[in-house]
Amino acid sequence: MKYLQYMLWTFFLTVLSSCGEDRSGEFYALIEDRQWIEETMGTNYLWAEDMPMIENENDYFKEPQTFFKNLLSKNALNGKGDKYSYMEEDPKASQQESRSQMLDRTSTYGMEFELTNDPTGTTNHIHAHILYVLDDSPAQQAGITRGDWLSSINGQRITTSNYQLLKNGGSIKVARTRIHTTDNGYSWQPADTLNLAASITMEINPFHIDTLYQVEGKRIAYLMYNEFATGPQNEGTEDTYNKQMKTIFARFKAQQPDALILDLQYNNGGYLQCAQALGSLIAPASSLGKNFVNLQFNAKANPQSQAYPLLESYADANLDLSKVYILTTSHTASASEALVNGLIPYMGKENVVLIGERTEGKNVAMKAFRNDTHGITLWPVVAYVSNAENVGDYSDGFEPTLELIERNIIEWYPLGDTREYLLKNAINLITTGSIADNS
Repeated sequence: MKYLQYMLWTFFLTVLSSCGEDRSGEFYALIEDRQWIEETMGTNYLWAEDMPMIENENDYFKEPQTFFKNLLSKNALNGKGDKYSYMEEDPKASQQESRSQMLDRTSTYGMEFELTNDPTGTTNHIHAHILYVLDDSPAQQAGITRGDWLSSINGQRITTSNYQLLKNGGSIKVARTRIHTTDNGYSWQPADTLNLAASITMEINPFHIDTLYQVEGKRIAYLMYNEFATGPQNEGTEDTYNKQMKTIFARFKAQQPDALILDLQYNNGGYLQCAQALGSLIAPASSLGKNFVNLQFNAKANPQSQAYPLLESYADANLDLSKVYILTTSHTASASEALVNGLIPYMGKENVVLIGERTEGKNVAMKAFRNDTHGITLWPVVAYVSNAENVGDYSDGFEPTLELIERNIIEWYPLGDTREYLLKNAINLITTGSIADNS
C-alpha cells in the first residue's frame, strides 16, 4: 500500500511539474482528506491488517465516503463483514442515515419507531410502529403513543425511501391506522390524521422510567434505560447521567427490592463507562474492584488492551444482587450486551435472566476520530469486547432465557404498565416462577 502511494505521488508529481512549475501542493490538497482516512484506519482499525489494498490510483479521487467504505474488512465478524464502522461528514450525520435508531438530540420529533411489514399479512404495505414517545415532544403533543401504527407521511405511504422524514424536519401530517380483530383474522382501519410540529432540540434522558412495584409480597425495582449516554450532550467527558443512575439505585436500595428488572428493549448501546457504572450498581458487592469488561485492540495499538473494573465508588448504591432480569429485543446491542456479558462471571449465566428476543450480537467497540479541517469524523471498530473470563464470542447475540416476541402481540400497553408484554411476564416469573401467558 505504501509502495503504491509512493508510485502514485511520483507519477502525479511528474505530471504536475512537467511544465516547469511545481504544482505538487495542488495534488496533495486534492487527496489530503483520503490520506488522513487511510492513515487513521491503518493505525486504529481493529482489522487494519485485513483492509483491502488500494490497487488503483484513481481510488484516491473517489468521494471520501466511498473511499472509507472501500477500506472496511469483508472478513470481519466471522466472515459477515464490518457493518458497524461508519463515517460522518458535516453537516451532522444525524440528518442522514444513522448507524442506530437512537434519537437525534439536536432535532427530533421525539418518537422511536420500528419500520415493519404488515403484521397481518393482508397487504404489502410498510408501517412505522411506535416503540415509545418522549415527554413534551412534538410526537406526544400530536397525540402519538406507543403501539401506534403510522401508514403515511404527508399523504404518501411510508416506504424504505421516505421513512426518514419521521426522524426530523419541518411540520408534517401522518396518518394513523389500527388493526382490528375480525372473525376471519385481522383488518386495517383508518384512524385519524395527526399534525406533527417541526422537530426540536431535546434533552433525551436515557432513564425513561424508574419505579418500584409491590406484587404478591415482592418488591420489584424496574428501570427502563434506553441509551448508555453520559449527559445531555452525550459526550464522553460528561458524567451527569452516571450520577443520576447512582441516585436512582440509591433510592432503589433504600426500598430493599427483592428483584430488579432492567429494561433494555430499545437500548442499542453507547459509552462503555456507562455500562461500567451500571454493572457496578447491579453486581454482587464482593465483585467490586474486580475486572468487568476488557477491550482488545489491534496489534499496532499501545497498550494492547484496556480493562474496565467494577467501581468501588458505587458501593453505597450497589444492590448486591445474585440475579437480575433483563428485557431484550433485537434492538438490544453493544454496551447493553457488554453489560450482560460482564455480569455473567459474577452472577452465573443462569442468573442473568434474559426475557424477550435474541440480542444484536455486537461484541466490538468503536471510537471517534475527528478531522476539523475536512469536516470528517470516523467511527471505526477499534476493539473486541470481552468479560473478566476473556469471553467475548457473542457475535450472534445472546439467546434469551425466555423467548417472547413483542411484535407478535397486537395490543401494546404503555412502557412501565404492568400489563406490558415483557414486563408482565418478567413480574410473573419473579413472583410465581412461570410466565403469565403468551399474549
